[in-house]
Amino acid sequence: MKSLPSLRHALALARHGNYARAARELNLSQPSLTRRIALLEQELGVRLFDRTRAGVVPTAYGRVLIERAEQVLRSETALRREIELLAGIEEGQLSIGAAPYPTQISVGPAIGRLIARHPGLRVLCETRNPRGIQQDVLHERLDLGIATLADADHDTRLELIPVPSQRLYIACRPGHPLLKLGCPDFAQVMEYPMITTLLPGAYGYAVEHGGRFPSAPQTNLPDVHPAIQVDSLAMGRQIAQSSDAVFPGTAAMLADGLASGLLVRLETDAPVLRTGYSILRLKDRTMSPAARAFVEIFLAVEQEQQDEQKRTAA
Repeated sequence: MKSLPSLRHALALARHGNYARAARELNLSQPSLTRRIALLEQELGVRLFDRTRAGVVPTAYGRVLIERAEQVLRSETALRREIELLAGIEEGQLSIGAAPYPTQISVGPAIGRLIARHPGLRVLCETRNPRGIQQDVLHERLDLGIATLADADHDTRLELIPVPSQRLYIACRPGHPLLKLGCPDFAQVMEYPMITTLLPGAYGYAVEHGGRFPSAPQTNLPDVHPAIQVDSLAMGRQIAQSSDAVFPGTAAMLADGLASGLLVRLETDAPVLRTGYSILRLKDRTMSPAARAFVEIFLAVEQEQQDEQKRTAA
């Protein structure tokens, strides 16, 4: 194969099934794209595309080429990106995917500190559910993921960097029926709808079994969708303020609602009421300077949050 552009031309044509539309995407004239595809077919000695009434479609040879071309270009993109990132933190790019709880607790402050130190760095951060983050890290769409994945350690492609856990408290509206119980246990709390994010594996199991995790590690536990599933924890607090649904959050997340009298904290505890997320990365990829700097700052912010929670509890 003489050049990677030839593969990109073939992929664009396969995507659009039309020379004119593919040429527009590639910023080429239609005759120019036609010639380049013809040269590629001549080089390989096979016909790659057929013109039909339905449009341009790959032949059997074309389908093989397209499958291999996608793999080659992904590898080339990853190689270029790794080299660019390693060239220097000041001009690099960092992509992060975080589940709602770490997003709310510490990702924002950590990115703020990172950019304050390295203002030329470009950062993309998305809030996603844990399974989406796992897949994006595995497919190299994210440099780092931050999420609770109870069974992620069974995927040997991932490295999990542990993060200190924080206590979660259950909050409800003033006048909620649970307040009459004084210190309701977790099972009593779960008689009311819970507002939270997707509950993966053992965390889903614990919520459905009195707040306790399985007595022995189990694989392939199903994810659990709570009664009210949200990716915006600010929205979760609002729902709890005006309904009988309950909302788990850290002391810092609940502080404003408690101070304003819009929320009341229940004296309920259970093993599941702890954060349990980790930093996810691919084991066989060199961590960029930007990623290393973020991990260091993020862990420091999390530790500060944990220390503050301990001081408040004392």
